[in-house]
Amino acid sequence: MGYVTKHSRPSLRARLTGTLGARLTGALLSLATVVLVAGCGSNGIQSIPLPGGVDVGDNPRTYTIQFSDILDLVPQSMVKQNGVAVGRVTKVEVPDNEWYALVTIKVKHEIDLSDQAQAAVQQTSLLGEKFVALDDPAEAGNAPRQPDGQPIPLARTRTATDIEQVLGALSMLLNGGGINQLEPIVTELNKAFDGRANNVKSLLNNASELISGLNKQRDDIISAIDGLNTLSARANAQTDQINRILQQLPAGIAVLEQQRPQFVDLLTKLDKLGQVGTDVLGRARESMITDLKALRPVLTELSKAAPDLITAAPLMLTHPFPDSLLPAVQGDSTNLFMTLDLRTLNQLEALGVGQGNPVYSPPERHSVPVNPSNPYYKGNGPRYGWPTITLLPPAANSRPGPNTPPSGGTYPANPASFAPVPAQGQGLLDKTLAQMGVGA
Repeated sequence: MGYVTKHSRPSLRARLTGTLGARLTGALLSLATVVLVAGCGSNGIQSIPLPGGVDVGDNPRTYTIQFSDILDLVPQSMVKQNGVAVGRVTKVEVPDNEWYALVTIKVKHEIDLSDQAQAAVQQTSLLGEKFVALDDPAEAGNAPRQPDGQPIPLARTRTATDIEQVLGALSMLLNGGGINQLEPIVTELNKAFDGRANNVKSLLNNASELISGLNKQRDDIISAIDGLNTLSARANAQTDQINRILQQLPAGIAVLEQQRPQFVDLLTKLDKLGQVGTDVLGRARESMITDLKALRPVLTELSKAAPDLITAAPLMLTHPFPDSLLPAVQGDSTNLFMTLDLRTLNQLEALGVGQGNPVYSPPERHSVPVNPSNPYYKGNGPRYGWPTITLLPPAANSRPGPNTPPSGGTYPANPASFAPVPAQGQGLLDKTLAQMGVGA
């Protein structure tokens, strides 16, 4: 009878447990290997993309940005443009011997920033995460693009105000800012404005009008400032001359100081002269107005005759031989016909020409009887010439000139004065010209 040998077999549960244990051990080893390899990278575990992050594609653009403060911005933070996520932060570092942070970002390939692009560190909400916001004013323009490898400078970056900074500043203001000192200021302002609302309103209205007037005159103000700038530039170019004048100015002031009494006396006399002139003008005001009114028609007619005066002006220098006489000159002689009225010379003599200094004789104020039978009354005398009319009675001890025709007084006329006889060797006009001071 044979025996059947029964081999021992492991149970199904034991086999399943061994298989799962081996697989779990392998998975843990694989995960540890992945973590170890990732930890050996340049940025560590932070280089692993977060689930649900922005897909920048296979050919992203890389930019570097300089920030003076990045708050708590970390790698893998979002990068947004116009509120839309377009990339992520890949690296945050501080360059050696520098005082700013250098942030490296990757964005989609279609995000092509210009050289005017701006960047800011902002946060999604009051206590939310930080992100980099891009703003490109020349996005649709023809501005040059941001060069590769050149960071966006600090002049085009900023950091949004953090809530912690606001709360810290508010705490300093409330605790040690002296807010309690505002109470007396407000109290005094209330006292100053109490009952003076209309005055304050008027003051504000005047200030508004002043500002409005200045606003309307801003072109003139700008022009004045430009003129002042030009003047300053010219003065700066003449610095040597100005220094020389300033050096010589004390000597001139010393001379003026020495002549101070003369200046005081001059100003005193000028004051007296002004008073006298004012008094004279005040008294003669009506007469001056009357004379000016009387001159108005004369000046009007003179202005009408201005063209004729301009035409006749050259004749005054060549009288009595005008330029039109030149064609009639033959050789050194010419025929000339002249009509000379000597009565004009007598009238000039009556006006005082060649008679020396006149002597004033005040007129008498008593009435003088007029004899109608006087042959010279109103020009009815036997002499020839223009009629004369008596305007004033003759003064005491006054005599007319030798060639003055009688004008209605009681003096006998000298017939010889109306027909002067030339002396030996003297022409007809020599005596008259000598009386006028010509050829003497």
